[in-house]
Amino acid sequence: MLDADTKRDIEDLKIQLKRYEDEEAQLMKELETLRARKNEVKDKLKVLSNDDKYQQDMLTMVYQQRHGAAAKKPTE
Repeated sequence: MLDADTKRDIEDLKIQLKRYEDEEAQLMKELETLRARKNEVKDKLKVLSNDDKYQQDMLTMVYQQRHGAAAKKPTE
């Protein structure tokens, strides 16, 4: 059987866990909103600068994000 102190500790930890889970859910919502805003800005940039240089820069940026900044694409 659990003594009173252990039960109280368990309840405190459950409350703390619930707070962290709620905070995590809120942060995930904020992250999703920020990603959507970022994509909107990228789309606007694409429309406003619809040229080969922009498209190459975007491809390079995506490549670097996926493969790390150290693994840069060789330029021709």
